[in-house]
Amino acid sequence: MTGALHVRLLATSDMHGHLSAWDYHTGREAPYGLSRVATAVARLRGEAGLTLLLDNGDTLQGSALADHAADAGGQGHPVILAMNHMRYDAATLGNHEFNYGLPFLRQVLAGAAFPVVAANITVPEGAIAPRHVVLDRVVRGPDGRDHALRIGVIGFLPPQVTVWDRAHLDGRLEVEGIVAAARAQIPALRAMCDLVVVLAHTGFGDGSPAPEAENAALALAEVERIDAIVTGHTHVVFPAAPHERLGGCPAVAVGARGSHLGVVDLWLDPATKAVQRAEARAIDMSAEMPDPELERVVAPAHEAVLDLVARPVGVSEVPLNTFFALIAPSPAVALIADAAAAHVRALLPDEDVVLATGLPFKAGGRGGCGFYTDVPAGPLSNRHIADIYSYPNTLDVLRMTGAEVATWLERATSIFRQITPGVQDQDLLDPDFAAYHFDIIHGVDFAIDLARPPMFDAAGRQIGAGRIADLRLKGRPLSPDQCVIVATSNYRANGTGGFAPRAPFLRDVGRVQDVIRAHAAQAPVTALRPFWRFLPMPGTSVRFETAPAALHHLAEVPHLALTPLGVGTDGFLRLRLDL
Repeated sequence: MTGALHVRLLATSDMHGHLSAWDYHTGREAPYGLSRVATAVARLRGEAGLTLLLDNGDTLQGSALADHAADAGGQGHPVILAMNHMRYDAATLGNHEFNYGLPFLRQVLAGAAFPVVAANITVPEGAIAPRHVVLDRVVRGPDGRDHALRIGVIGFLPPQVTVWDRAHLDGRLEVEGIVAAARAQIPALRAMCDLVVVLAHTGFGDGSPAPEAENAALALAEVERIDAIVTGHTHVVFPAAPHERLGGCPAVAVGARGSHLGVVDLWLDPATKAVQRAEARAIDMSAEMPDPELERVVAPAHEAVLDLVARPVGVSEVPLNTFFALIAPSPAVALIADAAAAHVRALLPDEDVVLATGLPFKAGGRGGCGFYTDVPAGPLSNRHIADIYSYPNTLDVLRMTGAEVATWLERATSIFRQITPGVQDQDLLDPDFAAYHFDIIHGVDFAIDLARPPMFDAAGRQIGAGRIADLRLKGRPLSPDQCVIVATSNYRANGTGGFAPRAPFLRDVGRVQDVIRAHAAQAPVTALRPFWRFLPMPGTSVRFETAPAALHHLAEVPHLALTPLGVGTDGFLRLRLDL
């Protein structure tokens, strides 16, 4: 626009510790990473009168490098070193920043050369981060003159963080609802500033300003006097077109791991500083070359992690993948559960029955057609363990009744749609149900009657009577009042996803990755006996999406009647499953 001041916001979100353009799980170059983002940032910075670089949280957890950095302590954290090198202007906290506890987070943030804000959290023992920051900057106008500009940056994260990380945060952190906090704080911030930018570590949601909404960006966009929103958390990409808005507000969401860079361009009236025009876009980073300077900054940490993940752990006699983990028992998922059960059994030798949960962390979905675990039979290394279980969760132990076990399984199997008998090629999976909630209890046998409606919807509300059939323990029907021990992650035991029926009686009995590693070192991983199944439905079939590489693994599920239907434009392989 002629005469207007051009301000550009560059935004990252959900980097999850991915600095180099490298996948530590597969041992191959990756089409994402902060190193690729850095190349784009350097190019885009010079095209506006003022450019700000912002991060929207979930930066410190989610990769082998992030876990290694946490084990090494908070000083000199490679993520912070990389962000300092790139000259970030401000950032906010995501929920995963709290995975390693408050002392670690304080130490990490002390090394940041940029302000980190969090408006809806209160820490009784002393603030982790200010609620907002005012950035005094100068924007060069098209006439060559400099104009002073005050930019307020404020950040929010999901209130559920106190549930997800209860072991670290119980009694030590209070979180206000996102929209309520925004309505209370943004007017005062606006009074001090020319622009207000919101870093919202939250998904879109349905627009409802519910106080405890995990995903509230759409409702947040209705709060007055916001000039731009960076959102995230759910790893979606937005917008599809430069003029598409979130409500009435320019906004970006940039996927995860540096897959995209958000760009919001604002053109301001030089006299009033009011926004006259705004455009937003999310740029794919896969074609960007890694930035050699950033690669040098992170090289010491990167090389240390390469050495760590290459260390041998054990042997698997069978492939460990998640191509079919949503339609049949998976050896990769069973390894998680088997290791947890064996670990807890050793701690509680007098317990007759110890069960455990397991889930596929990488099963397509928003991660794309390549987002699957694929470990070949043979030697296992640390990188394979990190691929199978990629979070720093610990084990908790529950006492449950047979009835609670059944309800847990009902919640997990609500991922499947109700299927009409006699109809071909129905979609099997509910797209609103995240694969990481397919958290099956191992050690029991059961069947799933897809002709019946699920007990729960994707949000965890009860909507039906359920579909679990023939639930057995050691060959006998599991009595509703029988007591069993169940090992699960602290994330799940805290009630996330609506699973845990009661508080754990043992907490933090081992980090899950370490437990799996120790289990794999004791004996080879062997073939898995199918312990759950779909009840037959003659004349009925469903469609299921997976990775194209699954075509080479069909022999691993000979009990399933699968027919390839081709690869879609999104890259996923479609399979027909005859029930």
